[in-house]
Amino acid sequence: MRKFKFGIFGMILMLFCSLNSAFSQDREIKTLGSWMTGSWDTFAQVEADEEADAKYRHTRALLQVTPVKIPEFTNGLTLYVENQAAETHTKPYRQRVYFFSRINGKITLQIYRINQAEDFINARKNPNLLKNLTFERLTKEVGCDLVYEKTKNTFKGKIVDAKSCKSTLRGATYTYSESEISKDRWLNLDQGFDDAGNHKWGPPPGTVGHIFRKRKM
Repeated sequence: MRKFKFGIFGMILMLFCSLNSAFSQDREIKTLGSWMTGSWDTFAQVEADEEADAKYRHTRALLQVTPVKIPEFTNGLTLYVENQAAETHTKPYRQRVYFFSRINGKITLQIYRINQAEDFINARKNPNLLKNLTFERLTKEVGCDLVYEKTKNTFKGKIVDAKSCKSTLRGATYTYSESEISKDRWLNLDQGFDDAGNHKWGPPPGTVGHIFRKRKM
């Protein structure tokens, strides 16, 4: 009888631990989403570059992040992400959908291009535009997934396999990406290399990526 009771207790304990672990995982993804959502800029970094007369000058850029609901994306977090040069903020240079989910227990970012992305420009200020952002308009960037790990105060992510993320920009053949996100600071490093490992675009090796600071609403 004691063995039977112990067996039932053990099963209940294992179920509780499993549910608690799943809740913790979901909570991490929700935290990451809440930190990312909002408006960001690199203005402080650009000013620091100018004051230091840095050899490499980072771009004066804006980053807008807005949650979006796309029914086909389940058990995760979906965001619309818009990158803008500060001087041409009405013409974003990059628009993507980010989908965060658990793959093999790890927080994984899958990135999607948007067909006719111009329909969603400035959706951060006009979220109703995103009602027309459907799964059929998306194309996955194959081989470009990033895996994130939670530290005490940040989420650190890097590309799973850089050489699998293809690029044709300025003579590059692949893209390397990494990021570090906290409540008010977002470091993005994107670089292009050719097959021989020669740097083709983005911050040169040894140079920090673009540092975005969260803007106050």
